[in-house]
Amino acid sequence: MNKNRINLALLLFAVFLLIGCNEKKQEEHSTVSVSGIGIVLVQPDMVQMTINFSSSAQTTQQAKTEVDIKMQQIMNVLKEDNIEDKDIKTTSLSYIAETEYINGRTIWRGQRAQQTIVVTINDIVSNPNRFPELLDKIAALDRVVIRNIVFDTKDKTELFRQSRELAYQKALDKANQYAALSGQRIVKVLTISEKSNRDIILGVSGNVAFDGAGYSTGASPVPTGEQEVTSEIMVTFLME
Repeated sequence: MNKNRINLALLLFAVFLLIGCNEKKQEEHSTVSVSGIGIVLVQPDMVQMTINFSSSAQTTQQAKTEVDIKMQQIMNVLKEDNIEDKDIKTTSLSYIAETEYINGRTIWRGQRAQQTIVVTINDIVSNPNRFPELLDKIAALDRVVIRNIVFDTKDKTELFRQSRELAYQKALDKANQYAALSGQRIVKVLTISEKSNRDIILGVSGNVAFDGAGYSTGASPVPTGEQEVTSEIMVTFLME
């Protein structure tokens, strides 16, 4: 019986000793958490724009007919520029009554029809004049509204891979410097978390209304410049 008690006491002592050694060992190690931001510059190769036309008339049918005619003119311009069907999408189509509130009464004024499409133009790097020329042609159509012009890159997979590598390398460089300053060295990575993975920054955005006064024979330049693909990470390293 006494022997069992002695063995139990020895076992408990060994456990406490092991825990104490582990805690001491853990205390001897320190960590450093650093952030890294990777930025890759790229020239956009595509652009999206929203085209809208609306018309008011006495009846819904009359308003709809005017919108249909104008949208067909827009489609003709797009087709002449070899814009594919998959790159033209209707995002809004509405037929509503127009009213006015006067002296406590709702007065009916007519009907309004409206259609909005989003158009994607590709290959603007290899053909830099394509978008400005198309923009001028659509601008020649009376009362057409063009807005939300956004430059982008079609395939950003490789760009984000590069930005993530840059972000990690910057974090590692920071960690190595901090470790050296504290007389230690980096042993391994403990955690990696992504703070943000931002898409390409918008290029041009806004509402532009054209009065159909015609377009010039030389398209106005639309510079795109370089834009950013950015990855930001937080990494915790073990040091000793």
